[in-house]
Amino acid sequence: MSNFTHALALYDMAGQVDRLRFQLRTLPPAPAIPAVDSVSARVEDLIGITSAVSAQIKHCLSDLMSGEPTKAALKAYSNALAPLGEALAELGRMHAEIAHYNFTTHPAHRGSPSDLEVPRQEVNEMVSVCCETADEILEVAAIELRDAAVKLMPSPSSPARHSRPRTPGRLRSALPPTPPAVTPRVAKSR
Repeated sequence: MSNFTHALALYDMAGQVDRLRFQLRTLPPAPAIPAVDSVSARVEDLIGITSAVSAQIKHCLSDLMSGEPTKAALKAYSNALAPLGEALAELGRMHAEIAHYNFTTHPAHRGSPSDLEVPRQEVNEMVSVCCETADEILEVAAIELRDAAVKLMPSPSSPARHSRPRTPGRLRSALPPTPPAVTPRVAKSR
């Protein structure tokens, strides 16, 4: 694979991580407790991203002899794998807390809302901490992937072509010619 291809793949992966971060921010804030299925969807998204990174690592390892771009991409994907795993652990913890509250704590104290106040606060705190931590971890992973992509982007092949400033004369030549100015003729006396 070329530098450009590796860079695009790294940018795409960083974009997927950023989309997941955005989706995490759309979860309802405290005192509401996010729905289990919406958290499950985010966990599945992160599992998909982590699996894709693992597949890229495997691909890079099989193509390691192709040169420096592959080695640089391999390093970037490997560096991103640990933060993705940490973020997955945070989302898993958040999912477990919400599920425990919804399916165990809430039904047990349904008749006495005052008994639910403390467990509800605890769940809200845990969800907030897990969500913020996962967001920070995912931000680090996205930055690392994006930085690696920037380093792999190929430099322009002919710098002279890109460095020449556009001159008004070059712009004017693209426009249709203007007719010559019409000057009034002076009548000759006879």
